[in-house]
Amino acid sequence: MASKKKLKVQDAYKKEFSQVAEQLAADPENGLSKEEAHKRLKKFGRNKLNESKKRSIWDLIISQVNNPVIYLLTAAAILAFSFGDLPEGIAILVVLLVNTIIGFWMEFQAQKSMEAIRKMDRIEAKVIRGGHHDQIDAEEVVPGDLLLFEAGDLVPADARIVEATELKLDESPLTGESVPVDKTSEVLNEDKQVADRTNIVYKGTAVTAGKGSALVFGTGMDTEVGNISSLVEEQEKDETPLTKKLNKLTTNLIWVILAMAAAFFLIGWLAGKEMYQLVQTSIAWAIAAIPEGLPIVASIALARGMFRLSKKNVLIKKLSAVETLGETTVIFTDKTGTLTKNQLTVDTLCLPNDQLLKVDWHSKEKPEVEGGDREEDENYRQILRIAVLANDASLSEEDEETGRNEDEESDKSAAKGDPLEIALLDLVNKLDSGLFQELQGLERELHDPFDSDSMVMGTVYAENDAYYVAGKGSPDAILDRCKMILKDGENRDFSKEEKEKWKKRNNQLSEDGLRVLAFAYKNTDILPEGEEAEDFLHELVFVGLIGFLDPPRKEVADSMEVCKEAGIKVVMVTGDHPGTAKNVGKQVHLFSEEEDDETAVMHGKQLQKEMDNNNHEKLLDTLVFSRVDPEQKLILIKHFQEQGEIVGMTGDGVNDAPALKKADIGIAMGKRGTQVAQEVSDVVLKDDSFDSIVVAIKQGRIIFGNIRRFVMYQLSYHLGEILLIALVSFTLFILPILPLQLLFLNLLSDVFPALALGVGEGTEQVMKMPPKDPKEPIITKKNWLQIGVYGLIIGVSVSGAYFYGHFVWEGSKEINNNIAFFSLAFAQFIHVLNMREAKENVFNNQVTRNKFVWLAVIFCVTVLLVAYNIPFLADVLSFVSMGRKEWILIAVASILPTVLIQIIKLFRKDF
Repeated sequence: MASKKKLKVQDAYKKEFSQVAEQLAADPENGLSKEEAHKRLKKFGRNKLNESKKRSIWDLIISQVNNPVIYLLTAAAILAFSFGDLPEGIAILVVLLVNTIIGFWMEFQAQKSMEAIRKMDRIEAKVIRGGHHDQIDAEEVVPGDLLLFEAGDLVPADARIVEATELKLDESPLTGESVPVDKTSEVLNEDKQVADRTNIVYKGTAVTAGKGSALVFGTGMDTEVGNISSLVEEQEKDETPLTKKLNKLTTNLIWVILAMAAAFFLIGWLAGKEMYQLVQTSIAWAIAAIPEGLPIVASIALARGMFRLSKKNVLIKKLSAVETLGETTVIFTDKTGTLTKNQLTVDTLCLPNDQLLKVDWHSKEKPEVEGGDREEDENYRQILRIAVLANDASLSEEDEETGRNEDEESDKSAAKGDPLEIALLDLVNKLDSGLFQELQGLERELHDPFDSDSMVMGTVYAENDAYYVAGKGSPDAILDRCKMILKDGENRDFSKEEKEKWKKRNNQLSEDGLRVLAFAYKNTDILPEGEEAEDFLHELVFVGLIGFLDPPRKEVADSMEVCKEAGIKVVMVTGDHPGTAKNVGKQVHLFSEEEDDETAVMHGKQLQKEMDNNNHEKLLDTLVFSRVDPEQKLILIKHFQEQGEIVGMTGDGVNDAPALKKADIGIAMGKRGTQVAQEVSDVVLKDDSFDSIVVAIKQGRIIFGNIRRFVMYQLSYHLGEILLIALVSFTLFILPILPLQLLFLNLLSDVFPALALGVGEGTEQVMKMPPKDPKEPIITKKNWLQIGVYGLIIGVSVSGAYFYGHFVWEGSKEINNNIAFFSLAFAQFIHVLNMREAKENVFNNQVTRNKFVWLAVIFCVTVLLVAYNIPFLADVLSFVSMGRKEWILIAVASILPTVLIQIIKLFRKDF
């Protein structure tokens, strides 16, 4: 439920908190009274977002029957019942019922899976009301409330900071910024984007360090998260490509068959034929023309793909999304938590003598430090000591024993403290657990905590009969406090010129997207006392720099290469800094060695300029968009969709939700993903792995190929049925096959052999081809030519058998009907073998290797022969006893089409 009214506080970050308190009629010390809070709750509403409307069971059912094929079959059933043909009418209704049940059940199960994955935990908020500390349901927070928060808390509403002590927040769900943001109560005088408003805390973000208080000015839908949620509601989901194409195909088929049926009806009526015979023949036309099993097989093929993907950690919420994945031409991916682990780690150690050590986390046992000679390097030894000693974080007991496992998802709640400090402890523990345990056992004497003014923190430890001072912090701040530099194992004078060189190195590392800290130490015989004990980080010995990075997931680089080979463009869209985004882009192989990564990265500010200048080419060539907000993500997706691209969007944060909904295929993260992102997506990755996207795309392509294959199979023999009815009806005015026989035959052919084609496993080559043109229909001109040739051969062959029986043998109407029926039936069953690619081997191809194809053919032939030999079924289906010569004619007429088609394929490799 949205807020009933909005208490407007414009640009709170530009105002003193006292001014904000005045506008809110709030007390920044004692908070609201309980009575006033109760009034405001009634006035402004509960502090929660609008809940998305759940699809009802009725909606799910309606979506299954809202299909042109269903409309025509319903009309055919009504006509059958009107003329008393109960078996035909009931048979058609069975087809409709089976299709509806299958489609409904699959989507109902997907909806239940989503409900299971949602995070429904309630959040509590700490507030001061009437001068007393109170803990309340976060939904009861109102504008004017005075919030209290500390490390580990979730912020329940948007608020202007009143006090902040070493306060840091993880705002990645909102902004995409992977590094915790330092917060302050200071006024900001310039216009700032959401990610740069350092005196504001936002609903849904997490406090990672420090503590503070803040005045609430936005709750519910009036928060930044609420604004994004509103954008989500405004976005309409376009109909999926598969749905569009199937509807277009079936609609065209309906108009063609209605025209042919009308022509036959008119000619027959003018010729004075019996009305019942004309209506019965028209129903036969409808049954012959429309693949009754198309909706069923399409649903089952998609459902099969959905189950395959669920075993590979991909949850599909809607069946048609599987196929849409296969058509995807562009993937917009968020960085934090999607391409990266959303877990800061040490990436680089920069030491004197131009040593640049890179930390490789891909080792199974422990990270490897590459570059430089570290065996006797005093700088390396000292920087590891400082990393542990100048540190206020702690690892869990299990982490201390084994180290955090980089190959698995780590439990962030197990380690406590600033993520940068946790990363330092983790590195040393994994590199040398003995050294780590030894340093942890030292006795701390003094502590100078980090603050935003000094930008440094330090500790003093007793060591033997002396004291060891360890310090770390902002490179500029640490360098200014250093008198000496440790070089070649000796303390040397640290000149101003050399300090400037180190500041430049810091800038270079920062431009590469690293978060950088400097490390220094000194030994002293005297423990600082008095004022010195509060600020003892002076005359230090500089050791080096450490750069931190949210590391890419190991599988992403390989997946990126597969995407390139498959002709899929991957574009990173993130709220993070350009340098960070560029660095990650390089590591995941988003840029090749030959590409100019400078021109491939675009800042959010530049994006708007390029849009205003209609510089479409520049936008299409860009591989990374950094510092973009949710509205700009929408702009990008709409722009690419207007260029005819099928756009997939991955993300996990609240800031990704509008784009996830607008994209042709929205892919949310299941582990790190927010509930809002999962709600609006089409696909949820339960393992948060980018590699799973590639698996899903491959499956989507295979499914589309399977759908095209079984649609061609169905349409070609349905065309054969149409030609058979047309040739016989327009020449002899005799219906060669009865509607019930056709429906029985189509129930077998349309479902079982077609379904076997629909669940085929495809080939590895499917990911080595570019995506097909998004505008390309399911059946191309070339496919229609194939369908026409196949249908003509089947129709002429079976019609020939009918005419032979009629004119040469002068057989009865019933015998000729059975010759035509069984010739057509066996021809249809065997025709499934013609669905191989022309380039594949005749005997060893994806059709002949598909065990379900052989099972389907054997099953259909068995059912047909059983029906022929059971008197009751034979009477219902108008079967009569036939002799040897009739069965020989049937065998020739049914095998001949496959022989002719295979000969054509041998000479036409593109057919």
